[in-house]
Amino acid sequence: MTASPARQNATVQGPDHPPYPTRGVAAPTNPLAMLVFLATDVVTFVLLLVAHVYLRRTSTGPGQDALSAGPEFWFSLLLWASSGVLVLADRLSRGGNLRAGWLYFLTALMGAGFLVGQALEYAHLAGQGVAVDRNLFFTGFYTLTGLHGLHILAGLPMLVGLGVLALRGGLTPRRAGAQAALSLFWHFVDAVWVVLFLVIYVWKGP
Repeated sequence: MTASPARQNATVQGPDHPPYPTRGVAAPTNPLAMLVFLATDVVTFVLLLVAHVYLRRTSTGPGQDALSAGPEFWFSLLLWASSGVLVLADRLSRGGNLRAGWLYFLTALMGAGFLVGQALEYAHLAGQGVAVDRNLFFTGFYTLTGLHGLHILAGLPMLVGLGVLALRGGLTPRRAGAQAALSLFWHFVDAVWVVLFLVIYVWKGP
């Protein structure tokens, strides 16, 4: 039995979502896959961090004192503040405010600024002749900060993509899941850097 045209073109609506056509529209993306990915990422970072803390006890030569904690703190603030900008962008986008697009761009720019700070840190260390194979401390340092930097780098084009969609009015309810997944990813990366900064730059333990 063939459904009537009216039923084929029915709309879905609710208290939290404006009506949008169901015909020819993919279902909203579920951010569950991102949560699973982040769970595995937590395990990876925890294992690497534990290994770094354990091995730095037997490391000889330059260590934490060779790092530029002061300048890196200001670049870190830039990254942490980007989470607040992203929260505001998400709120504006749900109301259809096109200014959300510029805030997504600003979030990406702040993340890129953090990467510039990381590159300056690497250049500073290279000037001292400190490479990844210098000792156990810096093997862990480059592994942890490099992996974290790759996460930031991966998030930048996705944030820019959200900005473009927001400016074009393309952040429809069917993209809400993907939008939430990216926000989870970015906030996770920011939170990881809180831990890494405290352990690598601040903590004076063994």
